[in-house]
Amino acid sequence: MYNEELLHQVAGKCPEYESITVAQGYGISFLGNLESLTEAQCDLCVNWDDSHCDIFQEHKVKY
Repeated sequence: MYNEELLHQVAGKCPEYESITVAQGYGISFLGNLESLTEAQCDLCVNWDDSHCDIFQEHKVKY
């Protein structure tokens, strides 16, 4: 398990980041919340794939 700070730092600079909530078109609703829309975090990204995201694997060592 990765700490939240690392997940935020990598996602915040990721050019491919897309939150699951936005990708599914929920926006702000009972299925999503404002925090998940505004705070990028790798494990909330469509590309996360249980930490197998290539960008995350390449950049996690920088943080």
